[in-house]
Amino acid sequence: MAIAGGFGEDFSSMNAVLMSPHHGLNLGYTYVYYMMHCSEDPPIVKFLVAATCILDTLHVSFMCHTLYYYLVINYGVPTSFEYVVWSYAASGVAQLLVIVTVQLFFAHKIYRLCRRGVRWLVTAPILLFILAHYGFGMVVTVLIFYNNKMSVFTQTSYYSVTPSAASVVVAEVLITVSLCVILYDGGSYSGCARAKRLIKTLITYAANRCLLTSIVLIGELVVNVDQQAVWTMGFNFIVGKLYTNSLLASLNAREHLRSQGSPTTSTLNIDGLHFADPPTPPKDGRNSKDEERRFDVHELADTDISSGV
Repeated sequence: MAIAGGFGEDFSSMNAVLMSPHHGLNLGYTYVYYMMHCSEDPPIVKFLVAATCILDTLHVSFMCHTLYYYLVINYGVPTSFEYVVWSYAASGVAQLLVIVTVQLFFAHKIYRLCRRGVRWLVTAPILLFILAHYGFGMVVTVLIFYNNKMSVFTQTSYYSVTPSAASVVVAEVLITVSLCVILYDGGSYSGCARAKRLIKTLITYAANRCLLTSIVLIGELVVNVDQQAVWTMGFNFIVGKLYTNSLLASLNAREHLRSQGSPTTSTLNIDGLHFADPPTPPKDGRNSKDEERRFDVHELADTDISSGV
């Protein structure tokens, strides 16, 4: 595999500018979460945040070793790029676990938000692509440990590397589309202006969350198809940071989102939203059709509102 001239400068600049500041931001978000926003969360969510932060830190540590190996220890040795250092493969495991964990978190929230009749219909395709990404990602990692030549990316491009990148893109799009559709559908039942504004805010957050991660993931997919292994490394450095950031930012945004609600909804437990089926009209037919489609804010379930962010 040919290494383009000037790659070392681009390689180090991309990671110094994008990876380290993102990790610092994630650590700040983690501190804010545990100091201000975790008191009402169940232990599983607290554990999830801690595990994600630890995995993110491990990913940064492994990536720093990768950079040190290529740009310091083997500075001026182009042949070093013909081999994949062990720390890069280890960082892939950490990043894979971060992405899968965060996507499963949002998939669980989608499951809780959906009506019972369509829960598995909506979440099953998402889970399928998440598991596919995990499976292909583990295959790539095992192959790198078994054969540390850079050519392994080219040799496995079409049956492991590219499918792994494609499956995570599809899963991300499905998560975002599902959140937006569910929120829009639920907001259509509400006659409260403030509730509708809150739903619009949640939809905007969901779309923005997808936009940045999707751009990076699609970029990674393109370089995988073009078999540019070194640029795949560059994209891999920052993908995990974006997922950690999306999880922590969504959890920490709940207080702000509560303040957007009406006095009625602020007295309820709106750590989450559950869009119940429209109430069944009484037999005497006194309710109008509009009342049948009204969003019942008193039936909000105990599901994190961050699922819409």
